[in-house]
Amino acid sequence: MTDQVIKPIEAIIAETRQEIQPFVFKRLEARTPRKAGEKIARTITVTSGKGGVGKTSLVANMAICLAQAGQRVIILDADLGLANIDVVFGIRPKNSLMDVINGDMKLDEIMVQGPHGIQIIAGGSGVMELADLETEKAARLFNQLRFLEDKADFLLIDTGAGISESIISFCQAADQIVVITTTEPTALADAYGIIKIISSRRPESHVSVLVNRVDNDEEGVQVHARLARVANEFLGFQVHHLGTLPQDRNMHIAVRQQTPLMLFSPMSPAATGLRKIVSQAFYEAPESLPAHADEGFFARLAKLFKGGTTPQ
Repeated sequence: MTDQVIKPIEAIIAETRQEIQPFVFKRLEARTPRKAGEKIARTITVTSGKGGVGKTSLVANMAICLAQAGQRVIILDADLGLANIDVVFGIRPKNSLMDVINGDMKLDEIMVQGPHGIQIIAGGSGVMELADLETEKAARLFNQLRFLEDKADFLLIDTGAGISESIISFCQAADQIVVITTTEPTALADAYGIIKIISSRRPESHVSVLVNRVDNDEEGVQVHARLARVANEFLGFQVHHLGTLPQDRNMHIAVRQQTPLMLFSPMSPAATGLRKIVSQAFYEAPESLPAHADEGFFARLAKLFKGGTTPQ
């Protein structure tokens, strides 16, 4: 091969190397182990006082909104009694958190990939409350879980309904808490109940309310105003307004077909509304959220469960 041919080839190689070098460095930096406990993911716990308000479906669709915007998302199904986030996505995980708790598998072995690269960790129907785990099993689980924070931009926690100790602990440890309710009096009463407990356990918590299945926006705004007024008057606690979502028959059809609404009918009223909510509410400046002394979510969570120690 002549020098006249070799030199242009070398020039092309050199130019290409210059172009890709920043990406190589970025990739290497991403592979560098971070300090234990360093928090990367924004943790959002989604909960409800009452079942049947659409919480799990909303978690799945929030995750898709974030993933479609280029965010890395992990969903942890923390409804340890009736875990069903996998049903909403129409997937059938072979393993669950119980396999990690028992030491049979590693966390990355039970994660299932959903649409748009979302990673899903199934809780496992019938899994006992984390609060009741033996100290050794709890430590094993948290040692695995804490590394999730370095693998995502957003970690969405789908809790069960109610006010069990494990649910409240997931709320206490989160950066943001979203309480889902409808306009039904029982749902509102239960939503207030969980807000009351959160406010007493961690007064600096950032709690937002999303009112689902409203007939119109004004109805949802009034519901939030009522909750916020009572919480401020009797608890001295601020409740933020995340937004409202309309009654949408497409959501019911999507649930029956085990397909998230964002994929089934992306331009439907509820899908359009949820995209707006996520884009406005989940990109708040971190400084507007409560500080956690640089601890990771699972380090904080571990202290709230049996044993009260952070895993090493």
